[in-house]
Amino acid sequence: MNIKDQRKTPFSIGIVGGGRTCKFFLDLLETTSFPYLGIKILWVCDINPDAQGMVLARKLGILTAESFQELFNNSKPDAVIELTNNKSLPELIAMRPDNIGIIEHNIGQLLKSLYEMNLDLIKAKKQASLDKRYYEILFQQTNLGVVVLDPDFNVVDANEVYLKGVRKTKEDILGKKCYEVVKGFYAPCPSENPGLDCPLIKTLETGKPAHIIHEYVLPDGETNYFSIATYPIRDQNNKVNHVVELWQDITSEIAEKWENKVKKIHSDMKKIIQEDRLVALGKLVASSVHEINNPIQGLLTFSHIIKDMAEKDSLDKTDLKQLREFSSHMTRELERCGNIVSGLLAFSRESALEFVNTDINDILTTVISLTGHKLELSDIKLTTSLCKSPLIVHADNNQLQQCFLNIIFNAIDAMPEGGEVNIKSGVEKDKKTVWIEISDNGYGITKKDMEHIFDPFFTTKEEGGTGLGLSIVYGIVKDHKGNVRVESSSDKGTSFIISFPRVVSN
Repeated sequence: MNIKDQRKTPFSIGIVGGGRTCKFFLDLLETTSFPYLGIKILWVCDINPDAQGMVLARKLGILTAESFQELFNNSKPDAVIELTNNKSLPELIAMRPDNIGIIEHNIGQLLKSLYEMNLDLIKAKKQASLDKRYYEILFQQTNLGVVVLDPDFNVVDANEVYLKGVRKTKEDILGKKCYEVVKGFYAPCPSENPGLDCPLIKTLETGKPAHIIHEYVLPDGETNYFSIATYPIRDQNNKVNHVVELWQDITSEIAEKWENKVKKIHSDMKKIIQEDRLVALGKLVASSVHEINNPIQGLLTFSHIIKDMAEKDSLDKTDLKQLREFSSHMTRELERCGNIVSGLLAFSRESALEFVNTDINDILTTVISLTGHKLELSDIKLTTSLCKSPLIVHADNNQLQQCFLNIIFNAIDAMPEGGEVNIKSGVEKDKKTVWIEISDNGYGITKKDMEHIFDPFFTTKEEGGTGLGLSIVYGIVKDHKGNVRVESSSDKGTSFIISFPRVVSN
């Protein structure tokens, strides 16, 4: 049978990078006849419209553009050749449609080898084979891991990059099943684990390139991530007889993206905590205004009396005694106002986390002074039983204040008709853990809601509830390497038991 009468397999290509290598490729296709492939260039993309390859493409009537996304919308080639020395490769991989293969920039050298192999095919009229020069270029000079597989999942060959990636030698993998080499399975990956995709199976089923992201656990327990693309190799009858897998290690890229995402989560959480602090501050200010107003009225009365005394020509013993008493009362009331204002300012101040050794009892005392009047206005009795000895923990004072304030405000909301709040502190028997218990006799938490109380934005309040208070409590406790436990029933109320590692002095 004459070669010209044989059916050619159509294969469409898009090119990213319109420089000298692109021009060489276009010239090659213009001057060379491929007996088994009907290669067609759909488009060429480059940001420089005057690049050599772009100029030649326009002369040949090939579509050109500066953006490959625009070209993907118009036509979808079987493969895209990347000729920009990997400058566009990450964006190209991210934006390409499914089932379109990406071939990296060293395709220029590969094409020369394929051209020589094509001449051998014409002379020999036999199945394409990978010659020595092809191996040297594709297997040894590429920075991708390359493994050749047959339709029965057997490993035919692999390059050094692949062997290094999977931490194995050629003797370990040649003739073995790929799923045995990579996963240690006894059957193809989807059979052993239905959640795993196999690009080899996809290529064998469709005859087209396929792509997946693969997680590989190394022998030492380290986990790496690979971008795996598969490309079919066909025989004279257009049947896929081998599949080439290209492995690219993207572990560092995923780690960087994950790190950036974690940083953003921390940044967003910091903003949420600060907003929650402002909500708590608003509640404190509303109650503190009344508490500050009372001593101010007293101070105003004392000042009028002292003014009247000052108008006398002389003061008797009774006047002097009253003056001393008034001065003492005024001093105490001013100190009381100052403490309230100082507490509010300290709580509202936004600052970087500062972990220091601090006494939990001191933090609880500050919180009690800030919430005392709010509890009184809500007709709630406060009882305390704090440990007499210091309970030292390594903590950020402001965050623990916010943690305890959120729990107390939650208790106030649970007792709209008034009730009782009890605050206790102590140390566990092992002397290594500090505990704090804040309990109320409110309406409690249902079993249905109990498993969701620490979920962000979960709230049972009909109005005004953000659902952030207890989720922030949970986050702060975990940031301090502590634990939080909740006990609740509809007839006894709710208790929050929080524990932190104790700092024991030498």
